[in-house]
Amino acid sequence: MKKIFLFAAIAAMSAASLTLGASSPAGLHAGLSPLRQADTVMTDSAAVGTDSLAVKDSVATSDSLMKNYSAVITEDAETSEGLMTIHKVKSTWYLEIPDSLMGKPMLLASKISAISDNEDAIAGQMPEDPILVEWSKDDEKVYLLDISRQANYSATGSLRKGFELNYMKPVMSAFPIKTVNPDSSAVVIDVTKFFCANEKYMSPFAEPSALEQLLGVKGNKGVFKQDMSGILSSKAFPQNIVFKTRMVYTLSSEPFTAIMTVSMIRLADTPMKPRLSDHRIGYFTDRHTVYSENKDGLETVGYINRWNLQPKPEDMARYMAGELVEPEKPIVYYIDDAFPAKWRPYLKEGIEDWQRAFEKIGFKNAIVAKDYPLGDPDFDPDDIRYSCLRYASTDIANAMGPSWTDPRSGEIINGSVYFYHDVLKLLHNWRFVQTAAVDPAARKEVYDMDTMGPLLRYLVVHEVGHTLGLMHNMRGSFAYPVDSLRSRTFTDVYGTTASVMDYARYNYVAQPGDNVRWLLPPRLGPYDYFAIEWGYKPIFDAATPEDEKPVLNSWILAKGDDPMYRYGRQEIFTAIDPASQTESLGDDAIAASEYGISNLKIIMNNLLAWTAKSGEDYSYSEEMYKELLSQFNRYMGHVSKYIGGNYLEYPVYGDGKTTSFVPVDRKTQRAALRFVVESLKELPEWMENENIIKYFGPGSTGIYDYQASYVKRLLGFSRKVANTYARTEHGYSQYEYLEDLFDLVFKRTKQGKRLSKADMNMEYAFIYGLFDDLNLLKKSGSGLGFADDSDLFADDAMPCACAVDWESPELEKELEYARKESDASISNKEIQFYLLLEAKDLMNKKVKSGTKEMRAHYSYLAHEINKVAGTVGKKAK
Repeated sequence: MKKIFLFAAIAAMSAASLTLGASSPAGLHAGLSPLRQADTVMTDSAAVGTDSLAVKDSVATSDSLMKNYSAVITEDAETSEGLMTIHKVKSTWYLEIPDSLMGKPMLLASKISAISDNEDAIAGQMPEDPILVEWSKDDEKVYLLDISRQANYSATGSLRKGFELNYMKPVMSAFPIKTVNPDSSAVVIDVTKFFCANEKYMSPFAEPSALEQLLGVKGNKGVFKQDMSGILSSKAFPQNIVFKTRMVYTLSSEPFTAIMTVSMIRLADTPMKPRLSDHRIGYFTDRHTVYSENKDGLETVGYINRWNLQPKPEDMARYMAGELVEPEKPIVYYIDDAFPAKWRPYLKEGIEDWQRAFEKIGFKNAIVAKDYPLGDPDFDPDDIRYSCLRYASTDIANAMGPSWTDPRSGEIINGSVYFYHDVLKLLHNWRFVQTAAVDPAARKEVYDMDTMGPLLRYLVVHEVGHTLGLMHNMRGSFAYPVDSLRSRTFTDVYGTTASVMDYARYNYVAQPGDNVRWLLPPRLGPYDYFAIEWGYKPIFDAATPEDEKPVLNSWILAKGDDPMYRYGRQEIFTAIDPASQTESLGDDAIAASEYGISNLKIIMNNLLAWTAKSGEDYSYSEEMYKELLSQFNRYMGHVSKYIGGNYLEYPVYGDGKTTSFVPVDRKTQRAALRFVVESLKELPEWMENENIIKYFGPGSTGIYDYQASYVKRLLGFSRKVANTYARTEHGYSQYEYLEDLFDLVFKRTKQGKRLSKADMNMEYAFIYGLFDDLNLLKKSGSGLGFADDSDLFADDAMPCACAVDWESPELEKELEYARKESDASISNKEIQFYLLLEAKDLMNKKVKSGTKEMRAHYSYLAHEINKVAGTVGKKAK
């Protein structure tokens, strides 16, 4: 089943120039205890053109075919007036739509208000992106049209006519007109079935994300139970309407119920002026394709996602004079009342930490945090007017920060931060394995608020950053020299990374005796201040987004190559840039990992003293033992990225850059390989501590399986090495890399020295890896094999999973690079077969050497290689 942390819920919502905070009338209920009334937000569309279906704007049907208004909307009707008027007459729900709303852009979306099983979704989540819609009518029916394509595509000039013929607005639903209102300014339709229909835009089940589809994940659907489902209540607001529905399903033979809040929100007629995206700054974007007679081909542009922060008209002179002023529409976050009181100050600080970035561009109190206004009957955390920090009772160790935009402009209308309960465990365990060697407070099984509070604050700062439009900046930590992370004066000011949007956690570089106090990321980093300035600072003398481009470009060029302000995108499918890594620290992964492993050894030596409790079993100690191995694996991953790696640049014409990538030099690649192999060989010496692991039961620790799996992984890196070598002079060749790997793995055998269990395990894994890559296992019937490694390199659940722009051209480039790796496969097999013959000669020479265990090891490998290689003969000299 899908896990919620794989979803990227990026939706769009109602318009900037509309006042969403007006008071609303009482809602309509179906006799059940009402939940807070809701109003949701949506995504993905924007511009609207002329009506594409032939719709007559005349008032209505002939009197002979239509009932009088009073016959339909009877005296006992419960009515809620707003953007559209909702009438409940017994068990029927009518919507009265003014003619003035015909052809106007709106967003239709659903949000989960309550759920019976939160394994795949939580209360407060929007399972699907909203849909851009508009109403249309003729003499007999009202039509709901999907105009999403018109939001993503447009045409100019004489091309408009052909565009409209090829991008007509499809009908989503049609409603017979039941009556017209007394002054013939609105039509009335029956929406009872529509608002609890078994359609994806009303469903609690999300479609698989792009990544999940790539991995073959299929979404849940459930069997819809129409007879048990229905509308519970409704409410109209000045700029939106809301229906709460009960949706009942059978899912995997079990009952499943969700309360959904379905909203329809009016968008502004005139959207905010967009700001064009730039791949050198990490913002989420709404992409738009234009058919233009002034361009030779399609033009695709991106509008960054940002809130519409502008000075109040009466404060403009003060703002231009450099005074701090409050924005006309500040960003307000409401904190869920489900959070414990002791957490709330840190959550509030995490939201308002961003105030300092906005103060740099002239706005004070641009973002504020408030408690739920429990005395306000109209407040609803599912209402589009309220951005909220939501708590979810779930065992998922994660958090996420999606936002909803008006896709015509990229304006953020609403943001949400979802805080899943077991993210506490993730924060705790990382703090332990990364800092317990230097901080006694990190050694506790349960942290006090002096320790946990700052972790919560950091988590919220990061997620709120996403709701401000910022993507991950994985290059942030690379800005800092490793040795600076051991300096108290440096870390007190700069923390562990130049951007809180990085996945850089706690200071695992600092050593005992360094006296480093601040072990966390900063409140905000230099890049974060700059990114907010670049995205939000008004450029008043620019009439169009294109007019802003020279100014925006100059701001980036002014920073030059200062690493503090560099952006590095998150790599999803292929990880090739050592400067843009997850969970890493510093500008030298080898040095940083060496410090990190030194601290892991200290923790391991004290594991029972710091984790075992009187009268309790050793389950917590064993859990932390596994965390140590996971952290070690992160260090191996950081260093391995040098192998076949390329430092990515983001050049534009005129910036002085001469390339889009810089290959990692041969010396660093070789040093990285040596560090990884030697660290793997040493791992059992300090992790297989019998005085500790004897308390965990008779099963394997998994150390040797992990070792073997990583050797196989190193063999696979040769393709990356080949691709990098092909684009550089005096680089690290595929042949040289595999020879070095062979020499490092078989080093002690070649030297005639006594082999450890780790040596034999890694030699075995190397030979097996060659067999596997050369497709020789099935053909030969070899007995070689080892445990499945499918889960040994699974990424940690990271606090935040919404931060991928699936439409970005950069992801397309990653997939293209992954395909190019296959070009190196042919030469890779030739070199691997050569090494297999070299191993054959070596094993045949060693079958009578060393201890009894070593002779058995050599004999078995020689037997297997001889069986596979047959009588191929001596390897070429």
